[in-house]
Amino acid sequence: MAPLRTIFGIDLRTLALFRVLLGVYILIDLAMRSRDLVSHYTDAGIMPRSVQIDHLYITTWSLHLANGAAWFQALLFVLAGFAAIGLLVGWRTRAMTAISWLLMLSVQNRNTFILSGEDNLALLMLFWAMFLPLGARCSVDAALDRTNRFTGNDYFTMATMALLLQGMSMYFFSALLKTHPIWYQDGTAVHYALQLDYLVTPFALWFRQFHELMAGLTYYVYALELVGPFLIFSPIFHRTLRTIFMLAFMTMHLSFLLFLEIGFFPFISIIMNLTFMPGWMWDKLAGWLPLRCQGQLTIWYDRGCDFCEKSCQLLRVFLFLGDTPVRPAQDDAEIGAELERQNSWVVSEGECRHFKTGALAALAGTSPVFFPLGWLLRRSLVQAIGDRCYGWVGRNRPLLSRFTARWLPWRLVPQRFGPVTQVFAGLFLVFITVQNVSTLPGSGVTLPDGFRMVRQALGLYQNWTMFAPYPEMTSPWPVIEGELTDGTIVDVYHDRPGLADFEKPAVVSKVYANYRWRKFLSQLEDQTYEDVPQTLALAYGRYLCGHWREAHPDGPALSSFILYFQIEISQPPGVPKEVETQQVWSHDCFG
Repeated sequence: MAPLRTIFGIDLRTLALFRVLLGVYILIDLAMRSRDLVSHYTDAGIMPRSVQIDHLYITTWSLHLANGAAWFQALLFVLAGFAAIGLLVGWRTRAMTAISWLLMLSVQNRNTFILSGEDNLALLMLFWAMFLPLGARCSVDAALDRTNRFTGNDYFTMATMALLLQGMSMYFFSALLKTHPIWYQDGTAVHYALQLDYLVTPFALWFRQFHELMAGLTYYVYALELVGPFLIFSPIFHRTLRTIFMLAFMTMHLSFLLFLEIGFFPFISIIMNLTFMPGWMWDKLAGWLPLRCQGQLTIWYDRGCDFCEKSCQLLRVFLFLGDTPVRPAQDDAEIGAELERQNSWVVSEGECRHFKTGALAALAGTSPVFFPLGWLLRRSLVQAIGDRCYGWVGRNRPLLSRFTARWLPWRLVPQRFGPVTQVFAGLFLVFITVQNVSTLPGSGVTLPDGFRMVRQALGLYQNWTMFAPYPEMTSPWPVIEGELTDGTIVDVYHDRPGLADFEKPAVVSKVYANYRWRKFLSQLEDQTYEDVPQTLALAYGRYLCGHWREAHPDGPALSSFILYFQIEISQPPGVPKEVETQQVWSHDCFG
């Protein structure tokens, strides 16, 4: 029977993988958002600050709301990118994690009408990451750590428990919210989910002919979400069950990727599931990927050169060279003499010794992961360029040492993830659990105003209504017909002359530029939100008028337009779908 430490602990190598993948995710997310930087985040776009502020809770905040200009938003995006790179490589990891969380919460609050489940989950992962030593392995911080704070790879605290339980609560409470019989009796939930043409992929359009398979998938998803969160923490057959259910959840998200246009939700969900990767898997990988050296490998540097020693430590960590010794060349008279003669660091591999770029090539060639880099570095042209660069480095070692002393200092004080940190992690674990319980029908739990204020201030929102209690039953796509000042009729949405086309596209999901535009436009059609669709439609109308002027500076301006939605209503299996035309908004660009 597995002990509590094994069940709720996380291997430090797994936390390093979690850190790297979070950094990559943030960079990709920023790149995707930047495509619509003006449209989604400035006062000239679909969500001016005056509109967004009216729809924010009292304690919701955003640095991005401080200025509505494109340059200011771009500056914050760049800052978030630098923090994500710092997180990825593990440089001042805890600070970079906190900055990444803060800027992610800020950009999400800048335009809340384009958010989806992935944003919620990514923000929560970053929040819990602040309580964990993500930089303890495979990082700049680890390379420069002289405290020996983390000697083993096993790590168990209240924060590891909170991170793992947060991940599984998404599935468990989502299952409890799936209260409609189409999930557990009729087995038609996946059928209805794949009827949402505005959301499904071309593969899903083909797959939905297999009704029996869709019924089976319905029961599988429901059972996995309901039972999997318990069995993945099972103390009995722990190793086997954890592996099975970790892979089951990951394959479920890969299938979502095949079927649904839901942005990067599958990717951040897989990142979350990888936090369950146990230490024995890393030990197996280490056995399968040994160092590729012929003899004892040692890295020798010039004693007294701060830059040299730190560079060697960083290479050892990032080339996955394990416990390869890093020693001053002066400790060995023969090696020290060769260092002086060659004016170069030394890499010894058994009886062989390598210098300058050749040393780097030899070191990379022994790496179990980056050994192809060694082949590249051995090419004559690369070696010639590398030796020239090495000569510049050798001439500027004092300058580089001052730089590393300032920006890459040795860690002499252990990282603090002590009792205070763990108490806060425990309190926030209770906080998110209470909130999850409050979302259940008939729970009787009502959140007080103070609770909501903390939740909104920290971005700890929990409500996992993924196709719960049942999938949507309508699939909308926009049609916008307008008139120019010279009387020309235009299709505004597709930016072309002529009447707008009300016919159903071959692939409806391709009508939307991306999933964030889909989220925003679908809320214009959703009439369940009192005055929200009208507010959004007015902002969107003003944006379209200005956007047309920018796209056609020498032509007639857009005078007016009508925003329609073609709404396809899902039907039971075997029944043809119906399409309704709904006029949502009429806009006068000069009114």
